[in-house]
Amino acid sequence: MHAVAVIAALAFLGVAGRLPAAEGPVEPLPIFGTVVGDESVHAVASGDTLGHLAARFGMTVQLAAAINALPDPHRLRIGQRLRLSNRHIVPTTRRDGIVINVGELALYWLRDGAVVDRLPVGVGRKAWRTPPGHYEIVSRRRDPVWHVPASIQKEMREKGEPVKKKVPPGPDNPLGKYWLQLSLPGYGLHGTNAPASVGKYTTHGCIRLRPDDIERLYVELPNGTAVDVVDEPVKLARLDDGHVLLEAHRGVSGRPPHASHYIDRLRAVGLAEIDLTAAEGVVRDAWGIAVDVSTKRAHLVAQARVQ
Repeated sequence: MHAVAVIAALAFLGVAGRLPAAEGPVEPLPIFGTVVGDESVHAVASGDTLGHLAARFGMTVQLAAAINALPDPHRLRIGQRLRLSNRHIVPTTRRDGIVINVGELALYWLRDGAVVDRLPVGVGRKAWRTPPGHYEIVSRRRDPVWHVPASIQKEMREKGEPVKKKVPPGPDNPLGKYWLQLSLPGYGLHGTNAPASVGKYTTHGCIRLRPDDIERLYVELPNGTAVDVVDEPVKLARLDDGHVLLEAHRGVSGRPPHASHYIDRLRAVGLAEIDLTAAEGVVRDAWGIAVDVSTKRAHLVAQARVQ
């Protein structure tokens, strides 16, 4: 697998810094080996807008402008070369099943060691966190009835909303049309009557998917399918060619991860190939795409600057 090309905005990649170490034992970041998505360089053509180009990669306009150091995202030049990326580190060594990363609001579907798809999810908000753990799909329902838990009834009452004990199938049912029950009682994967809420921290702990996505999983995933729920807002991968990639998300807090904490965890990994200064910038910016932070990439960038 080819390493991710350097992103132009990461000017600090040319400086391999030495950051102060933490005191006491630190849990190293896990190292993963699979990356999905693509990075490409696009030459701007007549009619191109940054919004359309970014959308092809599932990027925001703000992210595309930042990684290309664009002073004005609304003004592109014909022939201008832009870097666009939707590369992501798959946070598991599992070969089959589902992995849901709460820290990046994404579901990875694996089959025979290959990634079938990466899907956006809505998960528990701060007060109702989706619990990490190893589960499996134990049953399923089409057109589910929502039996409202007592805890949610209490929340409705406190908010002054009508208290519902049961919601039948239909457009008012927040579970949507399909429900996949996990081995964790009370939790499951389900659809929604509010698709815009997918990709946010909005649920009471269950995993919410877009209607088409949950229908696909309902049809194709049998009972007994493994479902791992993890919370990895910062992910590390080492590729076969020796390049090291790092990816950071804001997570449920909505703020960038604590850079010094993750630098300590990166240092504990013990890989000499990691440029810690570059890594600190990736964590601080939390752009949500995999970025090359290997020392060999930093040296290439430094040489290019001299030239």
